[in-house]
This record gives sequence, structure tokens and C-alpha cells, in this order.
Amino acid sequence: SLHDALPILSIPALRSALLTWIDRHEVLRSHVVLKGIRPQDGAPGLVRLTTGPGTVHLRMGKVGWYSDPAPMMDQIAGSFDRATAPLHWPAYMFSTVAREHSFTLLFAGDHSLLDGYSLIVAQNELVTLYRAARDHVTPALPDAGSYVDFSAHERRLADETGPDHPAIEAWTTFLRTGHGQMPRFAAAERSLPPVSHPADATAAPEPEPESGPPQESLTELLLDDEQTNRFTAVCSEAGGSLFAGVLAAMAIVYHDMTGDTEFRTVMPRHTRDSPEWLTSLGWFVGLAPVCLDMSDSPTFGQLIVRATAELKHGRVGSTLPYLRVAELIGGAHPDVVAGEPRFALSFIDTRYAPGAADADAGRARVLRSHSYAPEEVFIWINRTPGGLRVSARYPAADATDPSTGDLVGTFIHRFADLLRSTGDRSTFATDG
Repeated sequence: SLHDALPILSIPALRSALLTWIDRHEVLRSHVVLKGIRPQDGAPGLVRLTTGPGTVHLRMGKVGWYSDPAPMMDQIAGSFDRATAPLHWPAYMFSTVAREHSFTLLFAGDHSLLDGYSLIVAQNELVTLYRAARDHVTPALPDAGSYVDFSAHERRLADETGPDHPAIEAWTTFLRTGHGQMPRFAAAERSLPPVSHPADATAAPEPEPESGPPQESLTELLLDDEQTNRFTAVCSEAGGSLFAGVLAAMAIVYHDMTGDTEFRTVMPRHTRDSPEWLTSLGWFVGLAPVCLDMSDSPTFGQLIVRATAELKHGRVGSTLPYLRVAELIGGAHPDVVAGEPRFALSFIDTRYAPGAADADAGRARVLRSHSYAPEEVFIWINRTPGGLRVSARYPAADATDPSTGDLVGTFIHRFADLLRSTGDRSTFATDG
């Protein structure tokens, strides 16, 4: 959502901006449909349809006037939920909230169309396109490649890949450290029995149906810019990056709270490996396994070295789409299950993204819809111009056992305390 960054609403300028944006990104003019049955495995066939630039039109409608934000938000959220189903086209929707002297533009899309960085890119692009349309000037935006082209290329390479791909070895090793299973937050995995499943299982298990209350969420500023710089200086002195330091600090807190001898999580890693994809909308994400040995209770400095090495080593796991990883592992390694991620940690540095300062100052927000996953714990760490931010979702307290939901908030706050105390030991100082 973009708010307080745009002046009084101009419908013609907004219509022009949105249509230009849709023309700019082929993924917004593309749709996947189920068609027929694949003879090789009996699964539904998939066909992608794309319409050309200039062929998409907007249908606008006025919902009503609101003096109370609560019913307005219910109306918008309900409309977004209905409009963004993955098999619906378009699987995205725009909405505006107009006021006397300003307006808010909201955009919602299914996650199959865009990743987190896409939403960060979208903020700047939509503002730029709107202002250019309003002022009748040419927008200054770099060219963007098509995610449809990227995904077609990625799929071809994945289909041609066999079980000798390095990502398969990385994932099987990772899964075997957890008795053949994906990590779960505070699951005491060492007590789990070895996994047993048919050798011909080739896909990850189906997700659990949505049930119970929605997950709880947490969004906070962990450290301000000065505090983050101090913590980063400690990481640099130990031979690592802020990314490695975040991972090391999480592992220390997790070990202290659970006693687990290994810190295991799944980490999204971007696949924007060419300049043409840097400003593209799409799902440019691979999954990497991460495992840190905590059996000897390492110091922070020792763990920085291990985290740096693990981030480099684990990256190979993200070089093959995870669905293909699951297919190949299921066919070749019956002692492990490449199931769906249950505990994931993400790190992204957005300081150099276009419009990052305005977004961080509160003029733009990236929001998530409700999730009903009964055991997923997902944590996003974002280095912004203002500092280090965290966003997390995790099972509601009354829908979990004591080993998950009740621990997540405590875990994050103890993690923040460790970041601050570590940075306080730094001699880093800004100029002046």
C-alpha cells in the first residue's frame, strides 16, 4: 500500500499509471490454466496464456463512503481475498481510498505472481508512473525483463536436471541431520524416529487444510540505524557480514532456549542473477538449507565464521527449484522427505532499492494476508535505511503446543536483546 505520498486523486492519471505498469510486466498479463491430464503421471496439465501490451483494460467501480475505517478495511480485505485466488485471472486487484487532500493506493496479488522484492520495486514504480502521468512526462524507469521468460527458462533447465545436481546432495545431507525431515521451530527433532515412506514418493506432502484461528503476527523495529551499524561493525571485525551475524545471533538464542545441538532452518535466496531481472515482478526465489553446529556452544565470533561458510555452502541448494528438488529426492532417496518448509528465515537489505527512504519513513507498507498454517514459523529480517526490522508470523497461542507459538515472541525479543548487547560492545562511531 502507498499512502500520504500521493496528492489528490486524479482518476485519469491513475488509470494511465496502472495500465502502463501492467504493460510493463508480462506476469500481470499472464495466467496459468489447468488443461487435460499429463500422461506420464496423471497430474493436471498446465498451460500459460499471455495477452499482449495494450490489451488489458481496467474496470473501475465506486464502493462507497466511509467515516469508520473498520468496515472499510473489512470491505477491502474481503475483496482482495476473493480477487487474488491463484487460478483466477487476474490474480491481483487495485483499490484506492480517497480523501480531501490525498489518497492511498492499495495493490494485492497472489504470491505466485510476485516475491517480497517485487513489492518493494512496485512501490517506487507505481509512484513514478502516477506522477509522470499526472505531469504528462515520460517516466524514468529502467527496462524490466519478463518473469514469464525467466520461469520458462528455469523450468527447462530443471526438467533437464537429474539427481546428480549439487542441490540434491545439499538437501539430502540437510534432511538427514533432522532424521529425514524438514526443520520445525523448537521441535526437538533429535527425538523423532527416522522417516519411512514409499520409495516412489516424488512430491512434497499436501498442505494441511486451513483451520483454527489465523496465525499471529509481529512487526517491530529491532535496531535503529546507529545500533545496526554498531552490530554490523562487530560482524565485520569477526570476518562476516550483517547477514551472517543475524544468522549467528538467532542460532545462539535458539540453542539457549531449546538446547538443540543444531540450528536448522530454510532460507529463501533470490535468483535474480541477471541485471534484466532486477526490476521485474515475479517469483525469483529459491530455497536454501541452513544448518549450524551448536554442540560445542560456540562464541559469537566462532559462529560468525560458521555462518559465513554455511551461507556460501547452502546457497547451492537454491540453484534448483525446490519442487524439482522434492521430485528428485523422492525418487532417489527414500530415507528422507523433502516436505514443505515449516521454519524459515529470510534476510533482505532494501537500503539501495529505489524509493527505499520514503518507504521506510512510512509512506509505503508491505502487508500479508491471513495465514492459517498450524505450525509454520516464518521470520523476515529487513535492513532498511532506518535500521533492522523484523516481521514474523507463527501459530496462534491457543492452536499450538508450548514448543512453538508461545516461544516465538520470546525468541524474537531475546534475539533483539542479543543484537543490541553485541553492538554495544562495538567501538564503531559515526562521523561527528
